[in-house]
Amino acid sequence: MKTKNNRLGRLRPYPFAALNMARDAAVKAGMDVIDMGVGNPDMRPHPKIIEEFKSALDDMEHQNHRYPPFHGIPEFREAIARYYKARFDVDIDPAREVLPLIGSKEGIAKFFLAYLDPGEVALVTSPCYPAYIGAVAVSDGTLYELELSPANNFHPDLDCIPAETLEKAEVLLINYPNNPTGAIETRELYEMVLAFAQKHDLLVVSDIAYAELSLEPDYRCMSFLELSGAKERAIEFYSFSKTYSMPGWRLGFVVGNETVVQNMLSLKSNMDFGVFMAMQRAGGRILDAGDGLIEPTRVVYRARRDTVMAGLESLGMKAATPKATMYVWASIPERYTSSMEFTEAVLSRTGVVLAPGKGFGTYGEGYVRISLIEEEERIREAMDRIAKSGLV
Repeated sequence: MKTKNNRLGRLRPYPFAALNMARDAAVKAGMDVIDMGVGNPDMRPHPKIIEEFKSALDDMEHQNHRYPPFHGIPEFREAIARYYKARFDVDIDPAREVLPLIGSKEGIAKFFLAYLDPGEVALVTSPCYPAYIGAVAVSDGTLYELELSPANNFHPDLDCIPAETLEKAEVLLINYPNNPTGAIETRELYEMVLAFAQKHDLLVVSDIAYAELSLEPDYRCMSFLELSGAKERAIEFYSFSKTYSMPGWRLGFVVGNETVVQNMLSLKSNMDFGVFMAMQRAGGRILDAGDGLIEPTRVVYRARRDTVMAGLESLGMKAATPKATMYVWASIPERYTSSMEFTEAVLSRTGVVLAPGKGFGTYGEGYVRISLIEEEERIREAMDRIAKSGLV
């Protein structure tokens, strides 16, 4: 009896699944675990977000509980277009250039399923969100990991791509503010990426899941679609999960090139339905509310980041202070041969969960990602436990 096909065989084990299993085993063994591994926000959504969802659930004017339209309700799509105009000064056609998603992870997987044919290459910056790697694996395409290194501010060196790889490349995926490194974009980087994509006839996929989680007042993320001509060969994903502390709600969207968005819709309509309509109505109001719902979250993550950075300094572990996201990307101590060896030792000896860099792709090795999902007091305790363990 056949048990799986070649597509499933191409999948690597999802790193966060193994991380969660190790954490749960430690908890079951009676250990007081401080979890800074998976980027799973511990804060509740802003009260207004809860109120908006309750209001949509109680709405008697709209029948929100029937099958939702595949392409999303007009109210939500129009709110997305308003957000892009107000935030980035980008004009988006809500009828043809927007697709609401059951979280951006779903959309990224559907994009690669709809876009790559056998032998075609996806250029994906690495280290990266592990879902990118899995999404390419379940498509018919081939993954090429494009290194992000601290020597280049975690920006890709496009000139290093082998000519034979570039000939087969169809898509270039970028993610800023970056998970897991916390690196940020520059206009010069985006202009270079667009010129490269135009020269080599590539589609650019921009993921701005952390667009609004700026940790410094002098930084505001830009959209790749701000560049003149970008929409001709780019799409962009957005997620509500981290910004609004609502990952379990599963809400996101993709905007940009009409042809690509509509192709994704064709695939989606054959695989699932749209997002729960009450959630779409709440999502539109959340976007319209602006920074008032986000700034309190930024304040919390900024303080937690500073606490982590102070702890790492005391441990002698190197990390650049991130200007955005909810992560700190730190080098492992030189005495360890792998990030997995280090994180396993830390968990078993201290009960502190860190994410091994290897789980974020080939070029994540040698690092750990620290998620800012514990309160400051617990973060200080985690750093103190590691310091006293003798592991560093």
